[in-house]
Amino acid sequence: MDSQELEKFKVILKGEYERRVREYEQKIEEELAEIAASKMLELERKMEEIRKSRSKTLQERLDFLKLKAVKSGKDIIINEANTLFLDIENTAKQITCNAKVNPANYSRMLNELIKEAVKALSSESGIIWLPPDDKDLLASIPKGFSLSIIENLESWGGPIVTDEEGERIVENTIKGRFEKLAPLIQQRIGKVLSPLLEEIDRA
Repeated sequence: MDSQELEKFKVILKGEYERRVREYEQKIEEELAEIAASKMLELERKMEEIRKSRSKTLQERLDFLKLKAVKSGKDIIINEANTLFLDIENTAKQITCNAKVNPANYSRMLNELIKEAVKALSSESGIIWLPPDDKDLLASIPKGFSLSIIENLESWGGPIVTDEEGERIVENTIKGRFEKLAPLIQQRIGKVLSPLLEEIDRA
């Protein structure tokens, strides 16, 4: 092989080497681009997961705050209902106390309560139980009945009537009458406040 052929061979060899280097570089670039694209997709997926997670956490927090607000609103209304019932109860009690300021009027009311209780007992004889404050306001005692005093009776006034054996009992105290009305009063309060509770549920 002469010098010209050797130079020509070197040129060919160099060209082949450079071509292979370019191919290798291109392959490396393609692989790097593919890796970069894959990493970007993975990063985007992670970001989406984070976004969804934060969105879910935020929604859960908002739902919790809403439930808390609803519960708080309901608690306020329920407390108001209880307060209103207690106000009505205290008013009824106060009316009774005020009535006792006028002995004549209270005496008439007391005798009517006793008549009702004796009639409900359906007995020819028995015992009329009264708190100490009512004793002096009693105009008369029905025939066949005796009077007995009950200390510390939280009745707001009015009688408890029993037969001689104490087997049949009729309570016609003012507090007892109020307690019989209590469910109806609570029902009326509930009916008034029910739209507010429904409005809170819809909020």
